[in-house]
Amino acid sequence: MKDRRGNRGMALLLVLVVVALLTSLLTDLAFSTMVDMRLTETFRDSTRAYYLAKGGINAGRMILQEDRNKYDSLDEVWSKGVINYPVGEGNVTILIEDQDGKLAINGLVQGNSPQAIMIDRFYRFLIAMEIEQQADPAELTAALIDWIDTGDDPYTEIHTDDQSLPVSGAEDIYYRSLPQDYRCKNGPLETLQELSLVKGFTPEIVKLISPHLAVNETLQVNINTASVEVLMSLDLQVSREAAQEIIDYRQSQPIVNVAQLEEVLAPEVYIVLKTLANLQQLGTTSRTYRIEASALVNDGSRRLLADVDKQSNKLLFFKVN
Repeated sequence: MKDRRGNRGMALLLVLVVVALLTSLLTDLAFSTMVDMRLTETFRDSTRAYYLAKGGINAGRMILQEDRNKYDSLDEVWSKGVINYPVGEGNVTILIEDQDGKLAINGLVQGNSPQAIMIDRFYRFLIAMEIEQQADPAELTAALIDWIDTGDDPYTEIHTDDQSLPVSGAEDIYYRSLPQDYRCKNGPLETLQELSLVKGFTPEIVKLISPHLAVNETLQVNINTASVEVLMSLDLQVSREAAQEIIDYRQSQPIVNVAQLEEVLAPEVYIVLKTLANLQQLGTTSRTYRIEASALVNDGSRRLLADVDKQSNKLLFFKVN
């Protein structure tokens, strides 16, 4: 009798152990299945968000193509963008930013030849940004020239606005000597984030100057969209006060022709701007734009960046974040 009771107790214990193991396995299986389902749903939503954002890029290009007037200013439809526009189960945000109102830093060098006009502009821009509190503008200018040009000899002197400034540029030998070494680019920048690799360009400096810069080679600046500091970089005659007068004027009406400013600015400033316009270094329209499209579908999100040539509607740059 006692043996039977013992066997029954042992059998019950085994049953309980088996049930516990099965319960644990089923719980793990259910959890794993739920995780897989969530991952599948997130992947599905992320894919849908990608195509929604890509549609946002195409919509941005269409908005630019609809803008056919003789000026490009910050009061136009393209500048307003589209914020959280509902599409199906998601929404999309489209932001369009003019790049020709910025300083085109790749224009500092053509091949292995530094361009005097752009060197002057970049140096003046850094002065206007009051960057000398953190670094020497001449040294930063030289380091960026060396990063872009194809030569291996460090820049030793900056000539700008009747000044000759001694500098210590940086070529491959400098970057290979760093604790975490890398090669000098010796080519144009592809993104503004690349500036952080250049000698002297600290994260603080890059963050400060990036909103005013573009990685293209356009010499002509759009007077309707340029910032105070970019306007000041055009010529020494363009003081901060004169640049602010231009911005105040264009807030009341777009500048269709630089001649509109004759009655607004001091004669010496107007003459400089008119000369730049005649040389096609200053204009009232833009050609290159950056379109940022961000889409959200449930838990999936995507952000796309594209640079486009408005005139030809050609895609110049495309990136998925």
